[in-house]
Amino acid sequence: MSTSKPPSFFVSLPVASLSSSTDFYKSLNFTPLDDYSDDDTVAFRFPYKSNANICLMIHSTSRFEQFIRRGSKIVHAKEVTGAIYTLGVPNKEDVDGFLEKAEKAGGKKDPFEMKEYGKDLGLYTRSFEDMDGHIWEATTMLNEKAKEKA
Repeated sequence: MSTSKPPSFFVSLPVASLSSSTDFYKSLNFTPLDDYSDDDTVAFRFPYKSNANICLMIHSTSRFEQFIRRGSKIVHAKEVTGAIYTLGVPNKEDVDGFLEKAEKAGGKKDPFEMKEYGKDLGLYTRSFEDMDGHIWEATTMLNEKAKEKA
């Protein structure tokens, strides 16, 4: 068992291909957590120290079905948006770099565009889709005033 502090918040997502999605998230510097992974689930710590208490768990469809209410259906994220997952990063360059990595790994940059989204709050935010259509954002605070509010 790992000696590092366990995550305190978990996000679970269904994926069509566990191996392809594992490669995708590894390319974005998500850190695998072997202690929480098995043949149907792969767990990761979110990238960047500030997000280290968050765990992403990607599950095969059959595993994910074990966790949902009986009679309900798994959302197909390319057809329906059930949530947007936002990742805080240190600076604007990291936001843009994160999206470049996502696109290079098979994701889609900027599936939607909101001009100057968050600018009035001192934020810089861009979005991407993973291979299953789950929407993610990378965001940073641009100025010290915004950082003090956080």
